[in-house]
Amino acid sequence: MGVSIKEILSSEFFKEYYIISGEKGINREIQGVVLIDAPDGYKWCRGKELILTTGYFYVDNTELFKEVINFLYENGSAAIAVKTDRFLNTIAEEVTELSDKLGFPIIFVPARTAWMDIIAAVNSIAINRYISRINDTNYLEIHNHSNDYQKKISNIVKNLSLELGLSVAISDIVDKNIICYPADNNIGEKVNKTDESNLNNYQKEILCEKLNIYRIKNLDDNKSWIKMNILINNTPITQLIIWEGSDKIDYYDLFSIRVSYALFLSIYEQIYVMNSYERKFYDNLIESLINERLTSKQQIIKEIRMINNFRLNIDNSYVCLLIEQDGDNPSFYSIREKLYNTLLLKVPKDEAIFGIIDDNTLAIIKDVSKYKKDIIGNVRKEIKNLLENMRNQFDHRSLMVGIGDACDNIVSIRKSYFEGLKAIEIGKYLYPNNRIFTFEELGPFGLFRVEDIQNKSYSSNFSLISPLLKDNNRDELLLTLKVFIESESNYNVTAQKLYIHNNTVRYRISKIQEICDIDLEDPIVRLKIAIMLMFTNEQTKDSNMPPTP
Repeated sequence: MGVSIKEILSSEFFKEYYIISGEKGINREIQGVVLIDAPDGYKWCRGKELILTTGYFYVDNTELFKEVINFLYENGSAAIAVKTDRFLNTIAEEVTELSDKLGFPIIFVPARTAWMDIIAAVNSIAINRYISRINDTNYLEIHNHSNDYQKKISNIVKNLSLELGLSVAISDIVDKNIICYPADNNIGEKVNKTDESNLNNYQKEILCEKLNIYRIKNLDDNKSWIKMNILINNTPITQLIIWEGSDKIDYYDLFSIRVSYALFLSIYEQIYVMNSYERKFYDNLIESLINERLTSKQQIIKEIRMINNFRLNIDNSYVCLLIEQDGDNPSFYSIREKLYNTLLLKVPKDEAIFGIIDDNTLAIIKDVSKYKKDIIGNVRKEIKNLLENMRNQFDHRSLMVGIGDACDNIVSIRKSYFEGLKAIEIGKYLYPNNRIFTFEELGPFGLFRVEDIQNKSYSSNFSLISPLLKDNNRDELLLTLKVFIESESNYNVTAQKLYIHNNTVRYRISKIQEICDIDLEDPIVRLKIAIMLMFTNEQTKDSNMPPTP
């Protein structure tokens, strides 16, 4: 099913592409397309790939580029295609000479071309050649350049089912989503409930070793089904399931399955590459917003043009949510695919973007324009469900969430990001039993630096009411002061809460002001006292204060 470099360059899609060097290898065979987005990414190539790259990692690094060329040639890769007008404006003469010597092509790629379009074009050429004798108009619908992958997958499932006269399903391994035809025969769910590891009840028969197509037969009722995994980078992404029942497929049916597998693989490769590119793009986008590399609406618009399906309105209101894990857990990067799939089950793509900040921090920039009131409260409810789902999916690892305040547009998300950070850092210190912290709930503590909380620099505030500590009625007065502050200086509410007369409250407050020489009508004074009174018993002990009631 491979296609030569010469074949793809002669097609209409690749008319602006050309071989820079290594033309002797024009007949090298391509059996797949991969994107290298890391300096050592070439090490995972297994042969006969067309390598796509911006060349970013080879700028001013001729030796690395030569190392890559040598490795890919020896590994049997087909060629490397470079967007030379993106980062790598020129290719060193040493590199082109090596390419010519080995007969390993370096191909020019126009900068405006999307990676996904290249992959789709190469796959189309290969598959069209393989099934050229099949005159099925539905094929064109399946393999066009649209991004409606769900529709494409559903069409293949339906066509294969009609061709075989059997029920067919695609079952995602990660999120267990099932597409089935006929729709009322959910064979994926039935199969997933079976225990194939019990060899006493089931028999396994290999139908195609190369594609790992196999039949499972239930020995109790002689019912059987066919399964095959669709692999991306040797990782199972989804399963194709065909319910045979008492019937058995023949040779021609197996041929149809192979063709369908090729179509499925092409689509899932597109999805994988698109998702990988998108996720890297969003990582960079969020990092740029946080680090103020993007400071205007015009800059953001220019940046997001690089992604085809950016669905957010940048003028809407947004909050930044930070999910942190303990450093003892595996890096978020190591579980990126599963992590993002889990997030998408709870947070639709048209409401948020995700980005991994570092090994242990994930940022979610969420559109909150749908909430007319209590924005943070509603976001908190949503993230609570997401957090529980993530804990179940990822071995109950320790996770914390920090939620910043809402901002008017995505340009100003930096402020919300740092508020989310502060919410976690201060919140986990003040409220160690909580897992979700909002900047809004910090109240006056949001005015503190994290270092001040950790070093207990707040203790200077206690001097304001230290004279109360020497009074014989200090516990009574401190309690009254606490309730008075919490009641927003309302004498009647304070009296009701303490079950005492209003005049008693007025007397105590007057005495407190006299003893401490303070004016509780002053909002700054009340703020300082409120901050002091919010600390826990354990913290107040360190300031020579009795525990507040």
